[in-house]
Amino acid sequence: MTFTKGEWNMLQLTGSGRPQPPVLRIGFWLMNAFDLYALANALEPLRQANQLAQCNVCQWQMLSQDGQPLNASNGIATATVRLDQAHMFDVLILCGGDDLHLETEHPGLLQQLDHWARQPISLGALGKAGWLLAQIGALKGFRCSLPEPTPSMTLATLRELTPVAAPFCVDRQRLTCVGPQAAQGLMHELLARTHGRGLVLRMEKHAVRQARPLLPLHDAPEKLQATLALMNEHLCRTLGIDELAHAMGISQRHLERLFKRSLGCSPARHYLDLRLQQARQLLRSGEHALSDVAGECGFVSVQHFYRCYRQYFGAHPRDHIGVSSLTH
Repeated sequence: MTFTKGEWNMLQLTGSGRPQPPVLRIGFWLMNAFDLYALANALEPLRQANQLAQCNVCQWQMLSQDGQPLNASNGIATATVRLDQAHMFDVLILCGGDDLHLETEHPGLLQQLDHWARQPISLGALGKAGWLLAQIGALKGFRCSLPEPTPSMTLATLRELTPVAAPFCVDRQRLTCVGPQAAQGLMHELLARTHGRGLVLRMEKHAVRQARPLLPLHDAPEKLQATLALMNEHLCRTLGIDELAHAMGISQRHLERLFKRSLGCSPARHYLDLRLQQARQLLRSGEHALSDVAGECGFVSVQHFYRCYRQYFGAHPRDHIGVSSLTH
């Protein structure tokens, strides 16, 4: 149910013959009264990764033992697919709730879980569901991150574990986290290991930007408005921060305070963001050579342009040549 990176590159080609990134396929195995908050925190990074990558780098399915709708702990019903009828997946993640001791009474659950623990896939759990992995010995020899044990847990089970003092842990083919808020970090780590940390860095930057309050331009400080306009007019021959401050008739320190207070970043950081976004627009038009784009966006060398672009977008500039934002 898993493929090597070479096999994925052979399988996934665009019409131009350019390989696409591998699709990370995840099955979420839901149990009755599962924690919807934990599940939502796990799903949001996957949705955001697809949005920023502009293609499906992740796919997921809601699964259960019998394929019937299940109620979350807050009563919201969720449709599921029977586990043995699921599409191919590379990662199976167990999602339970506070009443996991009741789940162990269901015939066949631990046996079925043991079956999947022996398959060549990654197996994980959110919060207390990790203790079910521990019960069948699936965490033996793996580092893990688990919440406090329940009184019913045996000492033998605890002795076989190698816990880490961290909110989440990915150790080879095992993924665990202590609770709902750690689920997002767990997914970020999984995405980083599959698609590289550049993608996760872009996701984090996007989240920071989304969290900024809207700043109506007419309400922004006049000096800030003027500086932003000057930056947009000088994307090719970039101005130094000292030059911008001098043009505004204020100190460089005052200018930096304006940006930090209103935009949450330094003038240099915002200026670089503008230039990189302009570079991507030029590349998408398909009418400019890479060296020309670097020069038109104020980069002193092509190598510096490549490095900044990869750090910001998680891709090489050539990957975006002629690629419309609506292609995917």
